Amino acid sequence: MTESIIAIIAALSGMALIVGSLILIYKGRIALQAIQDKVKEVQQPDALAVEIGKIKIKSQYPTIALFLVAAGCFWLGLEYSKGPKRMVSGTLDDPLAKDYTVTYKGMMGVVFPDDNGHFEQEVPADVNLVILEIAKGGLDPQKFPIYPGKVTNWPVKCQLQQTGTASTASVPKPEINLSQIVQPEKALPPLKTQ
Repeated sequence: MTESIIAIIAALSGMALIVGSLILIYKGRIALQAIQDKVKEVQQPDALAVEIGKIKIKSQYPTIALFLVAAGCFWLGLEYSKGPKRMVSGTLDDPLAKDYTVTYKGMMGVVFPDDNGHFEQEVPADVNLVILEIAKGGLDPQKFPIYPGKVTNWPVKCQLQQTGTASTASVPKPEINLSQIVQPEKALPPLKTQ
């Protein structure tokens, strides 16, 4: 809940800074042009000079500071809006594990196991059930329900069943209807290829 409030406040602050900067530019209170022409006798003509550790930012454009602060607010809002994550990992117990795909159903996450069969994906911490669909090209997926809040030993081991039947649900067997085939009256000439 606190993360959501911080995300909303940061995003609204960033939006207010951008809108306020655009209004000030429109009214002529601040300018986008460099201040080098206006400040020639000052020894440091930089309008913005920020040093954070080894990072140094210098600019002759005073408006850039407002946009950088607004971008920082948006970044802060995005970071807090993600919420806490939990790593859901597993290992496929199959010698050909790298040929499989693992789909985190409902999370829109597809991962490919490494050579040892290990896979992992981050999911939101408030998810109570993750259904893994593990399949090899053309085969029906095998489903593994995982309750992330109850699992204490990661990675989870997934024992695959040996299935040698390809999925035929999407490709029906072709049917031949001889009544729809017309026999030609005379033999057709051979096809010429170029």
